[in-house]
Amino acid sequence: MNEDEQLRERFRGVGFAGEPPMASTAADDLARGRRHLRRRRAAALSGGVVGMVAVAAGVALALPGGGPAGDEDLPVAGGSAAETSAPPATTPTEPTATPSEMPGGFSLTRQLLRETAAEHFDPAGDHLNNDANSLHGGGFENAVNVGTKLGWTVPGEDGEGLVQVGVTAPGYVDAGEYAVENFIVDFGCDLPEHCTEQTVPGTGETVLVAPPNPDMHLQFAVSYERADGSMVGVAVYDLFGNNSLAPVSEVEITLEQAFAFVTDADLRVDPDEAAGGYDAFLGPEATAECAVSGETTATADADAKLREACEQAEDSTDDGASEEPSDKPTTGE
Repeated sequence: MNEDEQLRERFRGVGFAGEPPMASTAADDLARGRRHLRRRRAAALSGGVVGMVAVAAGVALALPGGGPAGDEDLPVAGGSAAETSAPPATTPTEPTATPSEMPGGFSLTRQLLRETAAEHFDPAGDHLNNDANSLHGGGFENAVNVGTKLGWTVPGEDGEGLVQVGVTAPGYVDAGEYAVENFIVDFGCDLPEHCTEQTVPGTGETVLVAPPNPDMHLQFAVSYERADGSMVGVAVYDLFGNNSLAPVSEVEITLEQAFAFVTDADLRVDPDEAAGGYDAFLGPEATAECAVSGETTATADADAKLREACEQAEDSTDDGASEEPSDKPTTGE
């Protein structure tokens, strides 16, 4: 039996509710069936496997077992267009933030601080977080102090520790009467006598070392004054109070590693960023504005750190130097 005879036999058994079995209707159905069959063949030749599946689906839909249709209208074979499934959309992976995308200013310096900390404290990459988005510091118009806070986690523990690091521009120690005190207060020396001088083995260089302070979750801290008048510091805490309520069992950083960090000759404030002075604290994307003529203004887009930078810029411009050392406590937050 050829294809025309097969179609004729199948259409003969199809019932159309509410319509008389007219010869013209059967002939029309047969003609439509032939046309659709030819279109499906063409689709199969041009569309490959997808076209063949569409033909099979159309035949099954048009010929439901050869029985009566009941009260529902039967769709004609191939009456609906075959739909080809679109490939699933893939969600693009978010790129790692580059220094230029970090909020606030001194992004290159903060990234260098993070990379240097990882090199000396966590070369395997098991503990330090991957960003240096926090920005803190101060200093003077032509001798800034730039720092960031890095989280430290321990596998299997819920808490988070803190590694606070900072570096100043050259000439910082001579930029103001209390420049050194203003720097070391962030690194465990709330009072100079609370720290002790120690010699870096094999170098003859001396550093200030802050002892453990359990009340502040401080394990230790180190500050170092370089020959060019810049300073470098690191403070190690077992609790990052801004991020966690639980401390880690220990931040496994030794004094020797801290000595190597603060004496790393490649660690410095980026020269281009240092040339921008206090304006660089705001960053190119910030909308805060500092009016050093006596009024400090900041838009809603500027955070507290930016406003603080504006205030410090105003103070340093009016007075030329800080009048007294900062009395803010050093904490793990």
